[in-house]
Parts: sequence; structure tokens; C-alpha cells
Amino acid sequence: MVSTKIKKLAKDIKEIKIQGASNIEKEAIKAIIEYIKENKQEGDLFVKELNENIQHVIVQRPNEPKLRNSMAYILNKAQEIKNIETRKELLKIIEKYYEKTKEGNIIASENAANMIMEGDVILTHCHSSLVEEALKKAHDKNISFKVFCTETRPLYQGRITAKKLCEHGLDVTMVVDSNVCEILKKADYFFTGADVVLADGSVINKVGTHALSIAANHFKVSHTIITTTHICEPQLLNNLKRNIEKRPAEEIWKEKPKNLKIDNPAFDIIPNNLIDKYITEEGVFSPETLYFWINKINTKTI
Repeated sequence: MVSTKIKKLAKDIKEIKIQGASNIEKEAIKAIIEYIKENKQEGDLFVKELNENIQHVIVQRPNEPKLRNSMAYILNKAQEIKNIETRKELLKIIEKYYEKTKEGNIIASENAANMIMEGDVILTHCHSSLVEEALKKAHDKNISFKVFCTETRPLYQGRITAKKLCEHGLDVTMVVDSNVCEILKKADYFFTGADVVLADGSVINKVGTHALSIAANHFKVSHTIITTTHICEPQLLNNLKRNIEKRPAEEIWKEKPKNLKIDNPAFDIIPNNLIDKYITEEGVFSPETLYFWINKINTKTI
């Protein structure tokens, strides 16, 4: 049975009250920790119920490998340590993993902040907590730079980025999505997060990122992705079957004409040739070197 708290978490994820790969992962781990603390089942029944709750969370956002990878880790450990007398041991392992994921986010954002120089102009799209933190950290070093945030229609997640950066004292300007070429003419970086990094170094991110990446490439502006390696999908065959999540038509037009069809994908795929670099907790990668890092088990003899 899916717990009431897990149902609420899933609903918040589905309705994008919790959004961004890192935030979704963090809140899901916290909720599952609380669920495990409250669960009194033993052995295989405990694992079965845990899996049911985990699956209920995962299906809300099928394009979030960071969430899947973390939940898979927790379920794997629960299968190894499934009796109630060892529950504290299981919780310690998961809590240690949670702290490690937070540490990875901090390191990735610090690595990105170190790239930002005096006078830089940076364009962002949607809301990434790692991009947000990188920009804040650079600002805290008394580096003066400008940030331009897209609205990111139809749900305006760019407003989250703009609001949080403004509250931190940064120089921020919001632009409509269709005006980014004017910004890219003078920009130094196009910063985004990532929802999925595929095995070949291409990426799935908020819809609109592909078009912006093409424009950035045209104006010779670096499309730099700030993420962690937890978000990588190593299975190339799975990548080839990737389905993009579709959102409700009402997000585009609540009172649309009766016979009008609306296509509302949540994400698009940015090919690796448009991406300049990935900044992660493990260092800075090109799409090519990240490909080998993701597949290091298979390529360790090369």
C-alpha cells in the first residue's frame, strides 16, 4: 500500500510543485527515509511494500534518472538489509548516501562558480538548483556579472530562477523565450541543468533547450551543463527507446477551441555536438569524455 505521505510527494512532483532533478531526488530520498522509519513490516513483505511506494514516485516523472538511480540504490540496500532488527543499519546507509548526493551537488555548483569571470553575461533556461547555486556562489565572491533568465513557457519555471537570484542580490533580467538571440549576441555562457544525460553525451532537458542550444552554437556561445553524474543513463539501448513525457494540453490553453490539438512535451533532446562542456562533481567533461566516464566499466581496458 502506498502511504499518504508518499502520495502527497508524488502529487507535488507530478504537478511540478517540486521540480528540478536535484530537488526531486532530494525530496524523494527524504520521504522514503521517513517511510522506512514508520514501516513495521519484515523481510520480503517490507521490500515489496517499499518497492510499491518507490515505483509510485518514479512513474510521476519518467525522464528523471537521478530519481531512478537513487531509488534503485535504496531498494537494492533494502533487499540486502530487510529485517526490522537491522532497520537502523539500513537507514544509516541511506542517510549517508543522501549526504553524499548533497555533497556532490555542492561540489558541482562550486566547480561551475569558479568558471564565472568579471563582466560575464550568462543566459539561463528553466530552473536548475545547481545553476542557481553556482550563480549565487560566484556572486558571493564579489564577481560582477549579468544573468538573463528565459520565462520558460508554458509553466514559467524561469521565474523561479529569476526570483531566487534577485533575492540573493544578483543583476538579473527576464526575457521572453523568443528574444534569446538578442541576448546570445553578447553572452559568454548558456547555462542549463540536465534531466537526463544519455550514454553518448547528449542530454534531455526542459523543452526549448534544444532551440536555445542551436542559437547559442550559432553565436559561438558555450552551452555549459551543470549537473552531477547521478543523472547519467549508461544503457545506450535504453536511450534509443527514450520516450518524452507529454504534459496536459490545459497548460498551454485552458479554454482552447474544441477541435484544436495541442502538443505539449515537457522535454527535448539536445545532441552532443551542441554541448560544449559538462560541469560535475567529478570534474569538467566534454560530451566525448563524459561518454567514456559513463561507460567506464565497459571501456576500462581501452
